[in-house]
Amino acid sequence: MKMYMKSNKRSKDVRNNVPNTIAYTVIKNFLVSKEFAETREEYCIGKLNKEQVNQIMVDVKWLFKNYKELEVLTMEDAENKIVKFIL
Repeated sequence: MKMYMKSNKRSKDVRNNVPNTIAYTVIKNFLVSKEFAETREEYCIGKLNKEQVNQIMVDVKWLFKNYKELEVLTMEDAENKIVKFIL
C-alpha cells in the first residue's frame, strides 16, 4: 500500500510505501474512532457495530489482494493537508 501526502505549502506529493498492517490500522481507526465520527457522518457512515467493522476489513483485505492502484481512503484536514491511501 502507498500513502501520498500533500501539504498546501508543497507543490509536490510525498509518496511512501506503508506496510499493510499500518494501513489496516488507519482504516479501522477511521471506522471506529470517536475522533472521526463527524467525518464519517459526512460520508453517510453511521455508527458501526463490531460485525460491520469486521466485514469492512475483510472486504478491504480482499481489495488489497485483487486490485492495484485503487484509492482506499483520502483525508483532508482544516489546513488542506491531504493524505491518500492507495493499494
